[in-house]
This record gives sequence, structure tokens and C-alpha cells, in this order.
Amino acid sequence: MILELDVGNSRIKWRRIEADHGAVLTEGVAADLDELIVGPVSSERPAMLRFCSVRDEEIANKLKQWAAVSFGLEARQANVQRQCAGVSNSYQDLGRLGVDRWLAMVAAYNRKQQACLIVDSGTALTIDAVDTAGQHLGGYILPGWQMMAGALEANTRIRLQHRQEPEDLALGHGTEAAVLNGAVAALVALVEKVQRQLRQEGEPVTLYLAGGDAQLLAGALDCQQVELVSGLVMDGLAYACPAIEQ
Repeated sequence: MILELDVGNSRIKWRRIEADHGAVLTEGVAADLDELIVGPVSSERPAMLRFCSVRDEEIANKLKQWAAVSFGLEARQANVQRQCAGVSNSYQDLGRLGVDRWLAMVAAYNRKQQACLIVDSGTALTIDAVDTAGQHLGGYILPGWQMMAGALEANTRIRLQHRQEPEDLALGHGTEAAVLNGAVAALVALVEKVQRQLRQEGEPVTLYLAGGDAQLLAGALDCQQVELVSGLVMDGLAYACPAIEQ
């Protein structure tokens, strides 16, 4: 059994997978490292522990120490690389690319080894494009639709009475609809534009949607080959930190 951890800014996702086939056995979320350690992940010794972290080195070092003391294991940490599993990084400064985005790209491309677009939508929305040869073409980072609405409230006299998910992207007949529909429509338009650009190369393009607002975007997008996915970041750990070194 392999224990995988995705240490995000606000929580830690974990899962146990079969070492041979990668099937997910159990999974969960912990608010922080203290909650993780006293939770079910400590009940069984894994054969391997691998993780990624967007936090500072302090929490990574604590994780490594916990793995050594509790399981007698050297926890393997994934880092952004110039190349991994057929994907080439386009960032000049690798340290400026989040490891979560990198692992999601690697995992997404290796699902079909064809051009793909990875969209993770939550507080922020990230878009990363990979061509059919595995070259990362770059990406976008912008506020999610709720953050866009919040920016308008913070910087104008607009005050929203509610922030419910838009039912459609029609022109608004009230302030709430105008703001919320407009925010989602802006994100949708950008995703569709990037996918069209990729498709102009003549290759099939798969759009992978992840994050808390993936379902909302999926219902609004006019795109072909759309797949809702979860766990892409941890899927990428298998390529960045393989159980058996090649």
C-alpha cells in the first residue's frame, strides 16, 4: 500500500492506493498536519509515502520526520522538474510554477498522451495547456468567479444580496445576475478560447476540469471532450515519485 499526500494551502488531501495497480483504497481530508497524524492514515504502515506541498519547507520537514518516526520510511517529495513522463516544462524559473499544477499536467497528459487543457477552478482559476508532443505551452491564473464578485464589492458601490451559482449565463436583469453571470461567462469564454487555439493544430484536445467549481463550468462550457476529474495532483505523484526507479 502507498500513502499519498497533497498538502495544499488550506488542507491536506490523502489517499491510500494499491501498490501494484494504483486503485484507491481509502481517502480523506485533514485540516492540518496535527489532524492528519492522529487520523486514520496512522493506523497502517505503508510500503511507501510520497507527497507534494505548496506550503513552506517547515511542514515538508515535519512530514518527513513523522514518516521516519512512525513508519521508518523516507517520505519522497515531488518537485517541479524540467521534464517528467513525456511532459516538458515551459517555465524559465521552475520555482515559480506550483508543484500542484505541474503534477496535474503530467497526470492529465499521460491519460491519453494527447493535447490537453487542465482547468482547476476554485478560489482562483488556473488554466494550463499541453500540446500533443507533451510541451507545456503556458497557462493563466486568474480569480475564480466568487473572487471576481468580491473584488467588485470591495472596489465599487456594488453590493450583492446573494452569491448563488448562476443557473445560466444570460444577460442579467438585476445586479446579482449581471455580476455573477458575467464573472462565470468571463471564465468560460477564456477556457473556450484556449481550447479553440489548441484544436487549430488539428489534434484532438481533452479538457480536464477539476476543483470546486468544475461542475458549474462543465454545464456552461460549449466544448467537446470534457472530463471532470479529481485527484489529478496525486495521480501525478506516481510519475514524479515512482515506486520503482526506472
